[in-house]
Amino acid sequence: MSTTNNLLDIPVIGPLLRSPWPWRLLRFGMLVLLLAMAAYGWHQHAIPGVPARDPLMYTNFANYFFWVLWMMGVVFVAALFGRAWCTVCPLGWLNGLVSRCGLRRELPGWLRGFLPVTLVLVALQLAVYLLALHRFPDYTAILLVWMILLAVLLGLVFQRRSFCLLLCPAGTVFGLYARLAPLELRVKDAAVCSGCAAKPCIATAPLVKRAALGSQAVQWRARPEGCPVALVPAEIRDNAACTLCLNCVRSCCNDNIRISARRFGADLARHGLGAGESLFFLVLLGLLTANFAKVHVTLREAIFWLPERIAQLLGWGAGGFYPLAVLWVALLFPLLLLLPGTITWLVAQVKVTEGGESGAPGERLRLGPVLGRQAMVLLPLVMTAHVVLALVKFNAKLGYLPLVLQDPSGVKSYLALSVMRTLPAPGVLISLDLLKWLLVAVLAIGMGVSLRACVKIAVTSDGRRDLGLLAGGIVSVLVLSAFYGAVVFEWLFVR
Repeated sequence: MSTTNNLLDIPVIGPLLRSPWPWRLLRFGMLVLLLAMAAYGWHQHAIPGVPARDPLMYTNFANYFFWVLWMMGVVFVAALFGRAWCTVCPLGWLNGLVSRCGLRRELPGWLRGFLPVTLVLVALQLAVYLLALHRFPDYTAILLVWMILLAVLLGLVFQRRSFCLLLCPAGTVFGLYARLAPLELRVKDAAVCSGCAAKPCIATAPLVKRAALGSQAVQWRARPEGCPVALVPAEIRDNAACTLCLNCVRSCCNDNIRISARRFGADLARHGLGAGESLFFLVLLGLLTANFAKVHVTLREAIFWLPERIAQLLGWGAGGFYPLAVLWVALLFPLLLLLPGTITWLVAQVKVTEGGESGAPGERLRLGPVLGRQAMVLLPLVMTAHVVLALVKFNAKLGYLPLVLQDPSGVKSYLALSVMRTLPAPGVLISLDLLKWLLVAVLAIGMGVSLRACVKIAVTSDGRRDLGLLAGGIVSVLVLSAFYGAVVFEWLFVR
């Protein structure tokens, strides 16, 4: 690996990355921003005398910064830098700081894995359906306060960043997208790590620190920061878990860590995703695809037809429909999207023998690993669809930023825009005629990388090419590409 490809060796950039202070200032700034969002959203639900249901959705500081800038902005960060957002996230930072002086208990086995964070993602979607959580600043403020409290409480009990593992779906999404990011942290030479006796990069024992001023000195015991997700640098094989906190860079006594550029999608492995991560991906696939289709009336109605019909037959109102809709969209609908590819793979497993005699019994069919490989294949396409949603949101709503900064409550801005009409509505950043081709290009890149990944996942452990896996992966990519393409075409080309 040439040193020119190592960001840590580049003047100005390298020292900046190695210093802990830029990251500490960023985390502190993000924590201040988080507290500001909670403060400006508190008790801000609607405007008295204004009949609009959600007048402060895009003019209030809390709603705008959290649901537009924060939630959409981190999608671009994940696409470029993987889990780097986790390094500056104020909730993870706060959780990690508190855990260093808490009980430092290990997470029990039944809380490990992806099931807790998957349930949190489903619960948040249910809250969006039932409460319109994203439309009202006071609901957003309550959500943020609860997140802060839970980050502190979990830190008091468990070690490391337990909040991120248990309650942060965003971090798990970043772990998926990090496999595609064009940057990676690895060791320069694994042999150097093997011969290192001190291993300060993974040390967790308390250290004695000393500060002296002339003849006066003060000593104290402190724990090294260590890796917040308990990784060993020499054992990192993909970007799924590494948060790019750079603690290992600063503690390595051999300068054996590099941060280098690589090709897009370098971690798309042939073994696919594990069972827990595949379940989370299915939920993400369903929720994201349903959200993507909301501007296509026909597709949206088709997606929600079954839960709506069941709710009608049972005589349930909206309170009964929404749980059915979440269950359908989060689990059954994504399985339906993967069904053509799975059927293609199953057909390829059919073995025909002559003479009507049964041959030797074949291996038991295992659908789990096949779904995990299909999930791995679809990752680039799903991530680019997420980027498309973020681009559309930014293009349409970034013009509100000056208004939000001038009037954080959002009340005066809404009245000036929609009641008195003394201000023109903010326009889009780029024209729709340009935007539509940009979105097509982004989706085409995702589709191309997904098709390339089909070839990789079709290679079995013994080096053979499984044509059934290859065909099934291609079918899944084409089905999802057709779905996203139909939405973009109806949305921006037919208008």
